[in-house]
Amino acid sequence: MALLLWIVVGGLLALWSAVVWLGEVLLSALLGGAGQLPVKELALPEAWTRWLPQGVSESITQAIEASQPLLQGVLDSMPALVGGVAVLAWVTWAVGAALLLLAGGASHLSLRWWQRHQQAAPRVTLLPS
Repeated sequence: MALLLWIVVGGLLALWSAVVWLGEVLLSALLGGAGQLPVKELALPEAWTRWLPQGVSESITQAIEASQPLLQGVLDSMPALVGGVAVLAWVTWAVGAALLLLAGGASHLSLRWWQRHQQAAPRVTLLPS
């Protein structure tokens, strides 16, 4: 029974590792290519301008145009953050792995405690031997 418990914990740890690794790869790719996004082409969709009041539509368009230099600066600095993604991924993985191992250890101790109390309790038999 304890072997099955640790096999499940190991499977969950493998799944956790795969999820963290995939997240790191995707986030690194996203941040690495962020500086090449076309901020100048950012605009309010045509369908929205039709159903929004004209004043609201114009104010949103002006806000988008005013924030384009700021957005471009933020996007240009994103590739520098790629190195921090690996550190974040390792810390996240370590915390998750520690919690999984703690849960496995607590489950193991609970299982042993339950097995000891099951052996100590007299078993009731329906038919005497």
